[in-house]
Amino acid sequence: MTNIKKKKNVIKILHIDLGNGNIFLEKTDRYHEWLGGIGIGEWLIYKEVKTSVNAFDPENRIIFGTGPLNGTLSPTACRLYAVSKSPLNLMCSSSAGGFFAPELRFAGYDHIVIKGKSKKPVLILINDEDVKIINASDVWGKTTWETDNYLKNITKQPKLQVLSIGPAGEKLVRGACIMVNKNRALGRAGLGAIMGSKNLKAIAVRGTKSVNIANPKQFFSISDKIINKLKKSKAIKALGNYGTLSCVENKNLYGGWSYKNFQDLNIPFTMRKKFSSDVLKKNYEKKILSCFSCPIGCDRIYEINKGPYKGTEAEGTQFESLAAFGAKLGIDDFSFCVKADSLCNQLGIDVDFPAGIIAWLMESNEKGLIDKKDLDGIIPSWGDQESALKFINKIAHREGIGDVLANGALYAANLLNKKSKYYVMNIKGKELYEPLRYAVGYTLGACVSPRGGTHTMGSPFCESNANIDFKKAKEKYKIETFNKPLEWKDKEKLVAYYEKLHRIDSCLGLCHYVTDWLDISLPGFKDLTDLCNSVIGEEYTEEEIMRISLRIINIEKAFNLLHANLSKKDDFPPERDMKEAVPTGPAKGFKLKKEKFNNLLEKYYTLHEWDKATGFPTRKCLEKLNLTDVANDLKKAGKLIEK
Repeated sequence: MTNIKKKKNVIKILHIDLGNGNIFLEKTDRYHEWLGGIGIGEWLIYKEVKTSVNAFDPENRIIFGTGPLNGTLSPTACRLYAVSKSPLNLMCSSSAGGFFAPELRFAGYDHIVIKGKSKKPVLILINDEDVKIINASDVWGKTTWETDNYLKNITKQPKLQVLSIGPAGEKLVRGACIMVNKNRALGRAGLGAIMGSKNLKAIAVRGTKSVNIANPKQFFSISDKIINKLKKSKAIKALGNYGTLSCVENKNLYGGWSYKNFQDLNIPFTMRKKFSSDVLKKNYEKKILSCFSCPIGCDRIYEINKGPYKGTEAEGTQFESLAAFGAKLGIDDFSFCVKADSLCNQLGIDVDFPAGIIAWLMESNEKGLIDKKDLDGIIPSWGDQESALKFINKIAHREGIGDVLANGALYAANLLNKKSKYYVMNIKGKELYEPLRYAVGYTLGACVSPRGGTHTMGSPFCESNANIDFKKAKEKYKIETFNKPLEWKDKEKLVAYYEKLHRIDSCLGLCHYVTDWLDISLPGFKDLTDLCNSVIGEEYTEEEIMRISLRIINIEKAFNLLHANLSKKDDFPPERDMKEAVPTGPAKGFKLKKEKFNNLLEKYYTLHEWDKATGFPTRKCLEKLNLTDVANDLKKAGKLIEK
């Protein structure tokens, strides 16, 4: 790293060993090159979790981290990060909004590192310097909502910030998530099962300290500049008006749905009318909410006033739930999506996990590849809300066939009928949310994501967002195909850019929506670097910040090669997406031809200075990033290219 004139940022890490009850605080500046958030978390996981340790071993760690902007009034500085070795043996990280992250900093901590396993169910209570491990037998088996209420009642602190697991995490369901503030999920990676394996039910925090800002005048000047950019953005206006359901019209325009387990990327006209953003806002929206320090307000409370789910009120139903429980299952009822999302939040299970499994079951039943006798007599068919709710409960509690399904669709397909594996839509074994045949850059980002199929670690969302200025986008990226989702040229450059941007967001504690991931006119590396420097008193350059992100990307790659034995084949789309053309809509006739995707993947590897034939990092790349130890680890495993 080049010489930086700096006051080294002191990181405060709370270490908790649930096996022996030891608790201590580490103050250090030795993680300076990792900045914060997932940077520090993933480096600690890489260094401290050996390849011989599986996800549910006591020696696995789960790390909760904040960034240096959390607890300040930086726009959208609300994100909490969790990092661990996932049930799929991958380096996994997840992010959730709300109020937990700033509260943790108000209590005086940047990260919590948890290892070991308690003999009995416990929870952790943090009140500034007072940190306690207490018995959780009274709430073991309870939902996340019940746990949240219980902790606020016994502490008599209604503003206590709580993260917890539900029955799914306790039962080690591979798709269990951790719920923050009841309705915000640390999802997509099975982190709830990691907490469950440690007999850790919840962590609650209350803090009374302040977060220092090194240069307040500079900080407020930059923050005002960012807020002005947000006010001018059409994409932000749509997000503030509809929440994430603002995605609906873009999905209709480009063909980005997952209809009936991705058989098509368009939904029928009748479903399109029912899922209109204006219709959903008018019929279901009760209240608009925001996370800490967020001027956007994309969170919603939806209320159901009629039908079988009348009286259901839920916060946080996102577009993802509409796609997962609506389009993917062939169900054209938003009230069911709200009900299913609410149920998953209470049970502590990631919405994409049961939705992916149920969609596979429905299509396998349609194709005659699975029998109801194998499914406890339940017939899973398109549009069937009752059977879908039954499967969610069975999976979360590991009841009957749910005990098999709780290990994921790929595992279940291998047991029930291997021919049905074709219909398990997954990347790296992880059930897929992302439709892939409608945007090439978006597809590449999801395929190379280290945690297995996700669009928030490099997929260029704005590639198919009609609310942005494409002329300015082309000027910035020098990519003529920017607004042509089905074109292949230069899409690896977009992914490489957003990979770096997402890692820095996730180090600083910011929401992706405040950056040029959503809209090209919003802040990029320059604004984020200046904002970071104003808070912690450093003098990072944009290049040095980007270098940190590259170190993180290479750590993720190395971990997955060493722990999960991944290879180039694991960076490809599902077989269906390469064999079947989209049947209708804007992308009609398009498929991800394997040879073309391979060429794109090799260009992406080359950008990272990885070997294009294998995807393995090169020694030159790692040593340039001051990761010589990582290079030597890979060499021992035969996964380093010596050049």
